[in-house]
Amino acid sequence: MSTPILEVDNLHLTFASRDGITRAVEGVSWQVHAGEMLGVVGESGCGKSVTAMAILRLLPGAPTTHATGAIRFRGEDLLQATEDRMQEIRGNAISMIFQDPMTSINPVLSIGEQIAEVLMLHQKMGRKAAWTRAVELLALVNIPDPERRVKDYPHQFSGGMRQRAMIAIALACKPAVLIADEPTTALDVTIQAQIMELLDRLRRETGTAIVLITHDLGVVAESCDRVVVMYAGRKVEEAATPDLFAQPCHPYTRGLLGAMPHLDTPLTQPRTRLAEIPGMVPSLRTAALGCRFAPRCSLAVDICREKIPPFEPIAVSNPLHRAACWRTTIVSEEVVA
Repeated sequence: MSTPILEVDNLHLTFASRDGITRAVEGVSWQVHAGEMLGVVGESGCGKSVTAMAILRLLPGAPTTHATGAIRFRGEDLLQATEDRMQEIRGNAISMIFQDPMTSINPVLSIGEQIAEVLMLHQKMGRKAAWTRAVELLALVNIPDPERRVKDYPHQFSGGMRQRAMIAIALACKPAVLIADEPTTALDVTIQAQIMELLDRLRRETGTAIVLITHDLGVVAESCDRVVVMYAGRKVEEAATPDLFAQPCHPYTRGLLGAMPHLDTPLTQPRTRLAEIPGMVPSLRTAALGCRFAPRCSLAVDICREKIPPFEPIAVSNPLHRAACWRTTIVSEEVVA
């Protein structure tokens, strides 16, 4: 396999506050290759978005935030890069689509001005050339009548159009990596599908690597090549998308998939409640000796509560499917059965 374009290696992130130390991310590692879409999933507070913010060095500095490990972009460790170097990378080589376009787009500048600003800053384009390119980018993301709408302000766009405008801004400099943080949140199902089709088409046409951060497993199933599952700041499972859905091997992953509604259930079958994962997510201010999911896991035994499970392949035949669970053999046998 080719060298990854972006690699998160044993990342630890802690935040200091008056209430103590929060262990937001503990030993997370993953990588993404050019033209690949990697899904990073998990419930709110599991460390997905904070990892993305760490990649672009958008978190508060010391002493509030402490980061160890490495984040390599084309072999360069971004955690060691200067602020000037990060300004060259942000929005240029690595771009990000944030969750809420209304808080990420400047409300007092037209959409065209905001796209042109990125191009003039990073690509050193003249104003006229940047404006022409802004129109082209709006057309690329399927904004109707882009020559006219490029002059509009964010409040004149619908929610789906604002998200498309955010994608246009993120793609302005043809980034090598695009981080999409919940890009379909608060959009209706039809618009969600259009946004994901757009991202999939763009990565196939441009070779841009996409890191899709989401809690929506349906979106992951349709769009991603590989999936990383996170829970309470740790990575608990990683696999190719078909493998993960066919044979989930961590109890947490199984719980997430069990909570998904199935639209193909025959109407003649009696209605049943969706499965739920009992208990609550543990506090990240408390150091955990063993598996963080153990208090909620029906398979947990003493070793689960006493020792952190290694992140290992689940079978020799499929070394790319890995999980961090002392009971992986039990879980995989149940799935096969």
